[in-house]
Amino acid sequence: MSMPYLSLDAHHLARWRGNCLVRFDDPGTVEDLRSALAGMDGTYNRTESGVRCDLGHALLARGEPDAAQPHIQRAQQLATMTGSRRQRKRIAELARAVKRSLR
Repeated sequence: MSMPYLSLDAHHLARWRGNCLVRFDDPGTVEDLRSALAGMDGTYNRTESGVRCDLGHALLARGEPDAAQPHIQRAQQLATMTGSRRQRKRIAELARAVKRSLR
């Protein structure tokens, strides 16, 4: 019987913390998510897509839609690669919110 894989390093904990706090528009979320992104090794496309989506959301909430755009675009690319419809839908909604805020 194989055991499920769970990584508990500082970057993964920052990712989980950021994922939770982004829903409360906590300003510290941006730094948590940037830390998580910096610690990623490029092997977890779906995870990176989620982190970038959360970071885009946090930056938008902080009033920085221009800074959010590159993260959203990369999240879209990664979500397309992984085939996650749920993730693509979430990213599309965020992209529309960023476009509205740039008007």
